[in-house]
Amino acid sequence: MSFPTIFDWLETFSVLRGYPATWIILGTGVLIALFLDWRLSLFALIIQYLVASLLYFDLLNPQLAIIKLFVGMFVCLILYWTARQVNYGCSTGSYPPKSKSQVQIGSLSIPRNLAERSAAILVALALVGVLEWGFSFYLPGLPEELGYINLAILLLIALGMAGVITSRDSLPGGMSVLTFLTGFELYFAALDQSTRTLAILAALNFIVSLLVAYLTQRRYAKAVSVVNND
Repeated sequence: MSFPTIFDWLETFSVLRGYPATWIILGTGVLIALFLDWRLSLFALIIQYLVASLLYFDLLNPQLAIIKLFVGMFVCLILYWTARQVNYGCSTGSYPPKSKSQVQIGSLSIPRNLAERSAAILVALALVGVLEWGFSFYLPGLPEELGYINLAILLLIALGMAGVITSRDSLPGGMSVLTFLTGFELYFAALDQSTRTLAILAALNFIVSLLVAYLTQRRYAKAVSVVNND
């Protein structure tokens, strides 16, 4: 009796390859940049890595493409344990501090940080729309038949930058940096398929995730210290 391999499992999702994967990346990128809840954003990041692996299969050897998926899952595991250790977003906890600043939009009152993130996301999507459909912009070195990957790269980079610019804390900012890195890696995979480059980019992902974990725990320890001193 033969058991299905991970390649068999990915083959069952082959219907998502192409533009469907790009639209899923759009949705996950928006959720990560909005950062409504760390669990939702982390789930979106997991889906983003899964779907991005389907795009890597169009650029890399399958054995190399699957490494990208494993790296993404380990990165998400690091972020998960970090958030759990500091009780991130817990209503009874002290970290991160809750923002009381509100923005009035008509009869609605929403947190200022959420309004800033939403505005940055809209600007990022407008920019991608102008580049993609207004100027038919193609990244240098990317074949025209891979238009869906071109769009996915632009979305990942733009939404990642939007999240980084508007984040005031290491965890949401780190997730947005990882989104940006996924777009960068997709583009680099189209230009250079060497194992050395793959190893360097995988190490960069781990470094970013460990740095985010360190900064998150350090800010948590500082917040707890302030509360205890008060």
